[in-house]
Amino acid sequence: MKSSKSKRKLTTEDVCREYFESQIFSPAVNDEASPAYFFADASIWLEATDTSFQGVDFDIFLKEMIAVNIELFGLAWLNHNYDLNKELSMPESFFPKEIAFTKQYLQDTGRSDIWERMRFYNDAIAKTLAEETVGENWGRLRDISKAVRDEDYEELKEKWLVERGRDLTGLFSRCTTDSECIERLVIRFLAVPCDMSRITVLSQKLSLTLTERLGRDLKQAGLLALQRVIVGLYENAVNYLEAVRQYGSYEAAKDTRKVLLKGLKRVARGSPWSTRTAE
Repeated sequence: MKSSKSKRKLTTEDVCREYFESQIFSPAVNDEASPAYFFADASIWLEATDTSFQGVDFDIFLKEMIAVNIELFGLAWLNHNYDLNKELSMPESFFPKEIAFTKQYLQDTGRSDIWERMRFYNDAIAKTLAEETVGENWGRLRDISKAVRDEDYEELKEKWLVERGRDLTGLFSRCTTDSECIERLVIRFLAVPCDMSRITVLSQKLSLTLTERLGRDLKQAGLLALQRVIVGLYENAVNYLEAVRQYGSYEAAKDTRKVLLKGLKRVARGSPWSTRTAE
């Protein structure tokens, strides 16, 4: 049977649930492809990179990393749909759906503590935005004589950020009454659009927040290693969303990869090219 792209259109809830269950909360099995294996491997690698990381309770580490992961997924989801919205007109009520579902999903599955932990990493995004904005203005204005500076120009970026946040709060308030979701969503939206340079900068603040939460003071090598893990989590979310967009679901994309791999192996063995699933 030939592989084909799925025609089923997934809802936001479907996309989020599939990500959580396939990329984060799948059963802890001894499988290199499982999320549990990835987090365990990351923990071992971090311990080997920085001895300050040794002795960290793995269960606590896992919960913090899951909180970071879901916060990054929410950011990737917004960025993904922000790009699509350039071509497709989306209703205002669309954007709060992911964060509202996430909160409900975590509550329904007995993981409300993860939702609470996510708040610290949402705050880290806000701090990064503030630092970027102030640093951007300082870099532009530091060599200008104070006497010739235009105070309005100096504060323009800060004012724009605050006003944009106020506008978004009003916008999302018309779509949901959950003030906690609105607050976190506004912070995420202010960080969009995201490119890898922004995510790399953001990973610094997320890493520092995570180590503070773990009560550790990592050396530079350890922080850089943790940043690479965090950037990798964001890239995984981006790749997942692109697979869903292209194939209709993550499972359909996986099936297509399996079929392609089997076809390549057939060619390597000298057999005719085939994209048929091997019996």
